[in-house]
Amino acid sequence: MNKFFLLILFFVASSLLFSAITIEYDNSLSSEDINTKIIDEIEYFNVYEMDKTFRAVILEDILDRRLYVNIYNKQLIFLLDSSYIMFQNKTYNFSENIIRKNEIFYISVKFLTNILPDTFEEIKYENGKILAAAPTDNRIRKIVIDPGHGGKDPGAIGNSKKHFEKEVVLLVGKALKKKLQDELGVTALLTRDKDEYVSLQERTDFANKNEADLFISIHCNAHRNSKVDGIEVFYLSSAKTDEARAVEAMENQVVYDYEGGEEAINKYDELAFILADMAQSEHLEESYQLSAILQNDLIEATNNHDRGVKQANFYVLRGAFMPAVLLELGFMTNKEGEKKLIKESYQKKMVDAIFESVKEFKLKYDAMQ
Repeated sequence: MNKFFLLILFFVASSLLFSAITIEYDNSLSSEDINTKIIDEIEYFNVYEMDKTFRAVILEDILDRRLYVNIYNKQLIFLLDSSYIMFQNKTYNFSENIIRKNEIFYISVKFLTNILPDTFEEIKYENGKILAAAPTDNRIRKIVIDPGHGGKDPGAIGNSKKHFEKEVVLLVGKALKKKLQDELGVTALLTRDKDEYVSLQERTDFANKNEADLFISIHCNAHRNSKVDGIEVFYLSSAKTDEARAVEAMENQVVYDYEGGEEAINKYDELAFILADMAQSEHLEESYQLSAILQNDLIEATNNHDRGVKQANFYVLRGAFMPAVLLELGFMTNKEGEKKLIKESYQKKMVDAIFESVKEFKLKYDAMQ
């Protein structure tokens, strides 16, 4: 009997300590709950629950002691260790201070029931429930990784004549896909996951059809001078240097060699002025920013020669309706470069560097949405 009585007390106490506020949306989205808990006799919720319910982008500024929360393309600024928030140049007070426990920020439920409905026209609080417009989500959620060449197209041939670009970039692409999905929580897709030929246009079409938020084409380089080595990252634009034009010509030669010669070249060029302008002009700045981060991180991780960020008119980037970059991870034609590129430990360094670059870019990009 005593055990039964204690069990009842436990369930009653638990129900007081943990509760939830239901969010109902104005479309077909299923309702969601924001879990709450009692801390020092005050009802709080974990701010990161807003990611689940409002697709919020949440960033902490340690130096300024602020917490930024973006929902519905608007930004709320929480002043840490206080009960104040700023929204559109106005200050609001919800009485109880923000608290931090085990690296998690807890905010008074009054923020949900009182302040949100007063500040966002998309949100109402009625009969103990929050009624909300379907949340916008412009964050980077899906990334297409494009291991270059494949199948009948070997890409750059190694100095030893034993290894090919298509093999190296596929290994890097697969490892990057796994790391992005496991550690960044995004969906990562490969344009090819085996040794097969995929046309340049099919690669871009794949990214567009899957509504990718980023497109990363992975390659290794080649040069008639076997002493040339280093890493360079490209984004789509007219080539500005002789070296960039040479790489552009080499990568675009695939179309002539494997997709139908001059007729295929003409097909790409006829589309170029339409697709390139339409698709990439609005993403040019983002593509450059991602390129710059990638170049810096890859050089720092590998200690390879820095060949810089460059522009080139690659067919594989044309028509990509998202920020798009092309990586040249090193020169297969350089003896030492080839040895490094085929080593698993070196490939891991490159994958880790690319991952950190994408993570940094995503953090900045998401915060602006």
